[in-house]
Amino acid sequence: MPDSHFSVAGIRFRNAGKIFYFHAAGMRLDTGEYVVVETARGPELGRVVIAPDQVVVNELGREELKPILRLATEEDLLRTDALRTRAEELLPEARSIASDTGFPAHIDAAEFTLDGRRLTFSFTSEERLDYRDFLRRAGDRFGVKVDMRQLGARDRAKLAGGYGICGRELCCSNWLSTFPSISIRMAKEQDLPLNPQKISGLCGRLLCCLSYEEEGYKEMRRSLPKLGQRCSTPTGEGKVIGINILRRQVTLAVDGQRVDVPDRDLGLVVRWDTTSKIGDPPPSISRAEAIAQGMIEATEEDLLEAARIEDPDWLGTAASQVTGRGRLPGGGPRKEIRTKPPTADTRPPAQQGRTGSQRPPAPGARRPETSLPQPDRRQPRDQRPAGPPRPERPAGPPRPERGTPPPAPGRVFRRSEDAPPPPARPRPNAPGPGTEPPSSSESPGVPRRRRRGGRNRNPNAGGNTNDSAPE
Repeated sequence: MPDSHFSVAGIRFRNAGKIFYFHAAGMRLDTGEYVVVETARGPELGRVVIAPDQVVVNELGREELKPILRLATEEDLLRTDALRTRAEELLPEARSIASDTGFPAHIDAAEFTLDGRRLTFSFTSEERLDYRDFLRRAGDRFGVKVDMRQLGARDRAKLAGGYGICGRELCCSNWLSTFPSISIRMAKEQDLPLNPQKISGLCGRLLCCLSYEEEGYKEMRRSLPKLGQRCSTPTGEGKVIGINILRRQVTLAVDGQRVDVPDRDLGLVVRWDTTSKIGDPPPSISRAEAIAQGMIEATEEDLLEAARIEDPDWLGTAASQVTGRGRLPGGGPRKEIRTKPPTADTRPPAQQGRTGSQRPPAPGARRPETSLPQPDRRQPRDQRPAGPPRPERPAGPPRPERGTPPPAPGRVFRRSEDAPPPPARPRPNAPGPGTEPPSSSESPGVPRRRRRGGRNRNPNAGGNTNDSAPE
């Protein structure tokens, strides 16, 4: 019938699950309503995600569609929740039966049909396994017909859920209904690190999001040269050694130097053969020539550049009228620093010209009241000019002879001239004739001399540092 697709609705049984199509049987259905449908396992509860008037004919297969029985009631929703809770409670016992029967796979989930007559266990395995013994033991234990459904690594991650390395919920458990085909070539084209921990998901397979931007990267690569391709530049021919697709920036090697070419100069200043990687590149042209030939449209930067070439002083006259310093915000025009005029040298003629040889006096030094000319010490003494005569010092008391102690202040006692001189008293520590001088350790009356710094000044030096030579 020409209007057969208006009687077909899309039904989904779990979140982000596959969409199955059923015959609406003339019922008016809206998106989000729950219905009871007939499946190969029995009656099940599903949610309408595609209304009958929104189905595309190309999405329908050639097989006969099963009908939608009725709209779900409140009792159907409560019964579905009770059966889901009962299936979760049976999982530990089912896993113990699997270990008793030697079933090597891990049982991940269990699910009842709406009538409660069929129980389906889901297990993860990459190979085909023999589970007939487990089916018999589980059917006898639970009193229902038991089915087994094998899952892959991606299906198990979708069923378990979780969060990816991006911090968001897994795409497969949130909205992704089918798994796209992923290859390592996609990671290479997007310049991603080929590290399994960086480009793999919780399932251990390549990230499904690698396919989201694949078409965009392919489209951007078409307008960029390839690695190793020859390009013409104003300074000579170069070779592409790096490409940044997101920035649309190409790195060239020209005469042994690395040159980064922005998107603005690609195709004009830097040109390459778009039909062949090994072909000779066409000669490069400037943007002004390309604008004159009508190859590209002039931008605001091009107009400013053309105005600067026509009037080289236009930037200087305009800069003095605006606030700011070039690209720096605010601040006003640059401040002019005027140089100070040279000052006259008021020093004596003998000191003029000596700037670096004489050092300034220390902060606490006493300066003479009058500055006298200093003779040049590089000349011989007899050839130096005679300076002014030194002032004479006033006559003072006579200086005492060396070795004579200075007189003590206070009363002075003098011996009479008739008294005999007193006998000389020997020093207590003076050695007698023919005897050795005693050491400092043998004379207790003589104090020891200590070295500055205290005891053990230099612990690395040998010998006893406390002993000192006798006086």
